[in-house]
Amino acid sequence: MDSEDMYKERRRFQRYPLKSRCWLEGKTVTMYVEMLNIGRGGAFIKTFSPLPIGDFVKVRWKSITSGQEFVIPSEVIWRREFSSNPNLPPGMGIKFIKIFEELEKEIGFPVEK
Repeated sequence: MDSEDMYKERRRFQRYPLKSRCWLEGKTVTMYVEMLNIGRGGAFIKTFSPLPIGDFVKVRWKSITSGQEFVIPSEVIWRREFSSNPNLPPGMGIKFIKIFEELEKEIGFPVEK
């Protein structure tokens, strides 16, 4: 597998850039982290301490636009501890277990049923 194949897009839903702080609550840890992108299916969380794959977490994110807080049940589906490529920061990919219509409207996702 060449390096181009390694980084091919595998997401079902488009991601949108978003540089915003949020709380990530796991079973034994709570972290204040940076969310770098978001989409209907999940988000990328930048952190030097990514949680194990399969961990269930809650993302608490407050919109700067509306001030509304969202609590999004999620699962860690991949992690990156380190990369020599500065465009690939350490962190984890999380999959939203449940997405709320209010969040879709806040971010501007087209609402699909």
